[in-house]
Amino acid sequence: METKSKVPVSVIIPNFNRADLVGQTISCILRQTVEPLELIVVDDGSTDSSREVISAFGNRVKLITQANQGPGAARNAGFRASSGEFIWFMDSDDLASENKIEAQYRVLAGSKYDFAYCPWIRCRISDDTMRFCSQVLQAEPLPDKKPMLEWFLSGWSLVFQNCLFRRSAIEKAGPYRTDLMPSEDSELFIRILRSGAEGIFTPDCMVFYREHNSNKITGAGTTGNARLRDWTNFLAITGETLAAQLPSMKFSTKLALSSSVRSHLRACRENGLVQLESNHPYLDLIQRYPAMFLFAHDLMNRVERKIKGYPDFLTAFRSRRPGPAEAALAEGIGYKTVF
Repeated sequence: METKSKVPVSVIIPNFNRADLVGQTISCILRQTVEPLELIVVDDGSTDSSREVISAFGNRVKLITQANQGPGAARNAGFRASSGEFIWFMDSDDLASENKIEAQYRVLAGSKYDFAYCPWIRCRISDDTMRFCSQVLQAEPLPDKKPMLEWFLSGWSLVFQNCLFRRSAIEKAGPYRTDLMPSEDSELFIRILRSGAEGIFTPDCMVFYREHNSNKITGAGTTGNARLRDWTNFLAITGETLAAQLPSMKFSTKLALSSSVRSHLRACRENGLVQLESNHPYLDLIQRYPAMFLFAHDLMNRVERKIKGYPDFLTAFRSRRPGPAEAALAEGIGYKTVF
């Protein structure tokens, strides 16, 4: 049996009631072309057979158990127990191409960059068949016409599964907040970027973001009014964090942020939910741009997406239809593909 080289990467997976999926995710990590230093799974109070599934992998997986506290707390526990120079926060239902660690570690190890990010695609999996449900997201790096933080505030996002972080970047930004769910990744990403972290795009690997009907690690926190309340808290926290930077941001960023905040506040009003405090920086921002101005901005964005060939996503996602390259990466981990 060929011995794989080991690299100083800690893979951290939070799990809650995913007995039917977490084993596939673990197997996918264990078949990476290079071996991570450690694979840590934090079971966040599962009531199904998740712990038995995880324990079946023996000493190849470090299992941490805790009472249910949410994904932020689970990832914090995994990070405290880890020792790798690089961190991969993976979810317990998703998969990745078998070269994901190798491709991103190789780029980061000899560079000044703090994290790497790669393409990802939504998919559904049945037995040995993977059906692609969307275009490839982040098929190319972000455009360089404005900073990554401003792209994020303009509606672009990534999933932490498609990243590999330098440990020092996480330590500098601080741990996950445990009072946010499901926006905890977004809030931490803002702190990571504000701390000065720089990312680099790695095009040759991929994360397969699985869509399914099984339990979500975030549970009831992702539904209906709970999601609206969480996003209000997210806006309250990040607005204070970014207040000093807002005036110097690009005009396009301010417009996009104003539009999204206005839409969220409208949804809160329609559902009778508490909104932002009257003196919040985001409220001051949206008062500068009349609703008609924001409508015109959104219309221009839709036209731009159509002209540039990104009909379903913001241009920053650089989306494109999946093809043979994505099929080959899926086949590398044992799946036939359907487009």
